[in-house]
Amino acid sequence: MKSITNLILIVMGLFLSAPIFAQKDAKAKELLDKSSATLNQSGGMSASFSVNITDDANKMNQSFEGQTFLNKAKFFIETPDQTIYFDGKTQWVYNKAIDEVSILEPNPQDIQVLNPVSVFELYKNGYNYKYNGEKTDIKKRKVYDISLFPTDKKDEIKQVNLQINPSDYMPVFFHIIYKNKMEFRVYINKYQTKLNLPDSQFVFDKSKYPKAEINDLR
Repeated sequence: MKSITNLILIVMGLFLSAPIFAQKDAKAKELLDKSSATLNQSGGMSASFSVNITDDANKMNQSFEGQTFLNKAKFFIETPDQTIYFDGKTQWVYNKAIDEVSILEPNPQDIQVLNPVSVFELYKNGYNYKYNGEKTDIKKRKVYDISLFPTDKKDEIKQVNLQINPSDYMPVFFHIIYKNKMEFRVYINKYQTKLNLPDSQFVFDKSKYPKAEINDLR
């Protein structure tokens, strides 16, 4: 399996056979627009999250927790295995197990996979969407439930399910289902907005990792 770097994202990819319906649901678009606006106006933001990855083909099930800091195009992601920094141009991926950092300048498609916010921008281009109604999530909270389907039948992703907090339209869950039977579930456990985050939050500081091997791929 590829590195967790290729997840978030999603996320993180962030995140499709054509659906039975081919229309864009007006209610879904209204909620997605509000969620997107909330994220874009949130300023500096932090969130703790839980991830569950299942891969039926390889009989794999993995769970872990992490934290992210976001500020527009910039992001920082901390997981048990990796620390990822992105300052808007350069990305540093620190592998904790081998004490190595890889440096690269990713293309927009790579960033879309990594930046959690990008998952909630998918609907704006090349996707159909459907509002599934109000549901109760695993934390017994009421949420708005929406499904996204890509218009490109060749896409590796089959479907993306999103859940939005009705009180402030912040995203609290996304579920990415791939055609190869791999699934990513990301739960946003807690978040803060309007934070004053310094630029240094999104830049790798070599002084903190004096023995790390540098792998510059730029």
